[in-house]
Amino acid sequence: MANIADGIAALVAGYEDCWSRLKPTELKTLWHPDECEPYYVAEEIAAPMFRFDEIETYWRAAEKVITRFSIRTWDLRCKPVAPQLAAMQFMMHWNGELAGLDPTPIGLDVKVFAMAQESGDRWRFRHAYVESPLGALPYLKSTYRANVDADFLNGR
Repeated sequence: MANIADGIAALVAGYEDCWSRLKPTELKTLWHPDECEPYYVAEEIAAPMFRFDEIETYWRAAEKVITRFSIRTWDLRCKPVAPQLAAMQFMMHWNGELAGLDPTPIGLDVKVFAMAQESGDRWRFRHAYVESPLGALPYLKSTYRANVDADFLNGR
C-alpha cells in the first residue's frame, strides 16, 4: 500500500463503524487473519485479554448491553516499524447508552495504541490493541471546570 497513513485511517474508520452500528462482534474482521495471540486491553475492564475467545466473549457482552454508541477519533499518528507492520496512536472519545443503567448517556476520552499489518489491499490490527483512559487528575480538573457557573466564566 502506497500510503500507510491512509490505510491505517481506513482501519480506524472501520473500527468506529462497527461500534457505531452496535456490532462489536464484527471487529474480528478488522484483525489480521494470521493473528492467534492478540493483546487486547479495553479501558473499562481490569484484565487484559490475550485470546480471541476472551475478546469475542467481551464483544458479545457489549453487543447485548449497548443501546446507542458513537466513537470519534483524532490525532492519528502512525509509523512503520517493520516491512508491512506499523504502530499507531490516536485519541478517541466514545459516547454510549447502556441497557440496565441510568439512561443518561455517558462518555469518555481514551488514548489508543495499536499495531497493524498490511494484509492484501488493506491494513488490519495485529498483535496489540490497547486503550488507556486519561489519568485521574485530568478527569478531576475537567469535572471541576465543568461545574463553574457560566456568569463567573464570562466575568473574567
